[in-house]
Amino acid sequence: MRTLKFLAYFLVAITFFLGAQAWSAEKGNGGDPKKGKILYEKMRCYYCHRIGNVGGTTGPDLTKMGTKNKGIEWHIRNLKDATSTHPTKHPDPRMPQFDKLTDKMFLDLAAYLESLK
Repeated sequence: MRTLKFLAYFLVAITFFLGAQAWSAEKGNGGDPKKGKILYEKMRCYYCHRIGNVGGTTGPDLTKMGTKNKGIEWHIRNLKDATSTHPTKHPDPRMPQFDKLTDKMFLDLAAYLESLK
């Protein structure tokens, strides 16, 4: 039983690692909203965040995030450290740390959030 559990965790870690490698291997200066949407779904952000009629309500509604004109850089700072964009608020402990994401992944995710209008 312990072997199966270890194997399951190992396979999940390898899958994540290979996915991160594929994302980071891509070149480009701008983010790709389509890839950002895929990343949003893979990371299961919809468990807490709503877009349209899909998702949870624990986190902020992201349906029209792109209309707020925050900009790509703001989104990246917010994803990396929410206290940098909301200094008076304490970060929600339920919000995961994104320390495994590459710069390209942050760009893509931010581009997706900016595309939500």
